[in-house]
Amino acid sequence: MPRRVLVAGASGGIGQAFCQQLAAQFPDIELIRLARNTDNLLPLGIATQDIGFDLSDEASISAALQTLPDKAEIDWVFIATGWLHDATTQPEKTWRNLEVDHLLRSFTLNAVGPALLVKHLLAKLNPKHPTTMGILSARVGSISDNRLGGWHSYRASKAALNMLIKNFAIELDRLKRPTIIVGLQPGTTATALSAPFQRNVSPEHLQTTEFTAHHLLKVMQTLKSADSGQLFDFLGQPFAP
Repeated sequence: MPRRVLVAGASGGIGQAFCQQLAAQFPDIELIRLARNTDNLLPLGIATQDIGFDLSDEASISAALQTLPDKAEIDWVFIATGWLHDATTQPEKTWRNLEVDHLLRSFTLNAVGPALLVKHLLAKLNPKHPTTMGILSARVGSISDNRLGGWHSYRASKAALNMLIKNFAIELDRLKRPTIIVGLQPGTTATALSAPFQRNVSPEHLQTTEFTAHHLLKVMQTLKSADSGQLFDFLGQPFAP
């Protein structure tokens, strides 16, 4: 049972539902919530430490984590951030749509930001305390599973995230740090990220945020040191990068 948990991206659909699941199942935990705008965080009925941060700004990430004590002991870290589209930018259907700004934004928010967050967390945490880190990835970032193409920036940035997760796992094992780090695939969940594409998903395959969070929490509970560096779906099944 985790005693202290940090959730980044806690105001998003999956991050918020994950926090609610934690509060319901572990009402005595200490919960640290990171969000771009802490005003969007919902009350949970438990004590929380709410910290604002900007995932695209390393100085902001560093400053946010400075509020934690040195050699902090955190049992779970769940990074629920991700970016696919916004009001002006949609996933590319063809190489003809590739643009520098779109590529850079995808890599910044889906790979660079989470990696820098892990970097600063590892520097702040007690290196002898066991910590399990789960980072939202995506099956579409699996090169070996890519059958349809398209969505170039999103696929490439999630593939880069998966490589970074593997690199972290190798180095942490070499350092003998009791840290597990994995990528987690949430499935197609009814959030703002998937909203424009839900019409192509059959109702039985469109998950609620509560369903996804419940299953991801179960996966976090079952992870072992040998799993570090791997990718798992919301049912706990591993898949190839």
